[in-house]
Amino acid sequence: MALGGWLSYGAYANPGEETIQQREHAWTATGDVAHGVTVTEPNSVYPTGTRLENESLYYTAISPTIDGEFVGGYESQTGDSVNVSLSVDLVYRAVEPDGEAVYWSERERVVSTTSEDVKPDENVTAAFAVNVSDVASRIDEIESDLGASPGETEVVLEFNREIEGTIDGEQRSVASSYRAPIHVEEGTYWIESASSYDETYEEYETEVVPASVGPPRTVGGPVFLLIGVGGLGGLAYASRRLPDLTAAEREWLSYRDDRDQFEEVITTVALPDAALEGPHANSATLAALAEFAIDVNAAVVFDPERGLYVVRHDGIVYVFEPPTPASRADSHDNTDSVDDEQISFVDASDLVSPSEDEASNGGSTSKSDTNPSQPKADDLGMSTGPETAPDETDGVNSDDRDARIDESESELESDVVDVDDTSGGD
Repeated sequence: MALGGWLSYGAYANPGEETIQQREHAWTATGDVAHGVTVTEPNSVYPTGTRLENESLYYTAISPTIDGEFVGGYESQTGDSVNVSLSVDLVYRAVEPDGEAVYWSERERVVSTTSEDVKPDENVTAAFAVNVSDVASRIDEIESDLGASPGETEVVLEFNREIEGTIDGEQRSVASSYRAPIHVEEGTYWIESASSYDETYEEYETEVVPASVGPPRTVGGPVFLLIGVGGLGGLAYASRRLPDLTAAEREWLSYRDDRDQFEEVITTVALPDAALEGPHANSATLAALAEFAIDVNAAVVFDPERGLYVVRHDGIVYVFEPPTPASRADSHDNTDSVDDEQISFVDASDLVSPSEDEASNGGSTSKSDTNPSQPKADDLGMSTGPETAPDETDGVNSDDRDARIDESESELESDVVDVDDTSGGD
């Protein structure tokens, strides 16, 4: 229920705040490159004057010059006094294979153009042309002058774009540069260019808004709350319908918990009468008896015939008698019962062996010698001592003896009178 209340409170009463970025402006600087060649030398494949555009490979012998256009501009909602400048540079140089070291380099401007007051979606074009045969000759000349040809030579077309002006109501100024290598190899060459050189520029404004709440909180919160309230109602109803545990039931459940807890230290053995001889100490709980046995390193023995838990230590017999199950106590059923753990329970008179019963009727040994009901010791909840409380059977036997003595004396007096009467007669 607490979870449901918290979710519901967070979803409806106090959803909190979150920081978002709201896009205010977005505009794009556009760019594109197109290239091609014209066949200028006679050959058996292409007629002279044939135009080849955006091909993946060109032949130096029949079309040594590559030409094309670099087109640039911008896209936005509004534009005012926007200038667009485009340029194309040819760079050839010798570098290490990994490109980190540059041995020599030359740059030449191929074309440059600037257009003023360019409107959105209006294109500016810079046309370029590069004779690949002339570039190869210039590289050979440089290496000849140096007397060496270190590293690897590369030829690159570099496209530059600058846009400046008021775009979407804000002053903008951006510049970008792109490289398009020209690969020359064994009478062929090709240009490695991208299909598009668009760049999008976005501006965001940070804003604090109420936190958005999803279905887990808007729906889950009330659902959990209702489940919690229903659970409390069910618990209250059950508490009113179900009776409280009796003292006997609580005692029985406590004993069962102790039995489960100390199951590993309990051994079930039928004990001989001699094992119970000696002074007795009665344990209040099975847990106290088991903990005492663990402390003195002794065994806890359960005698199923007597229904007793026994620990012998230093000549003293420590005993715990399990409580009677509550259902049996309520029905006053004297029938022996065995629980699912094979723990049996017997009446108090059954705790005495036959030999002890005979001693209680006529001998000097009474049943109290083996009765485990003793005061509890201070340190274990148990008491020790060889003396036991007199058994109620002793009082019954004394009454019987007194009655028989009185009867015998009466008979004796009668016999004496008879003797006297006989003597007088004589």
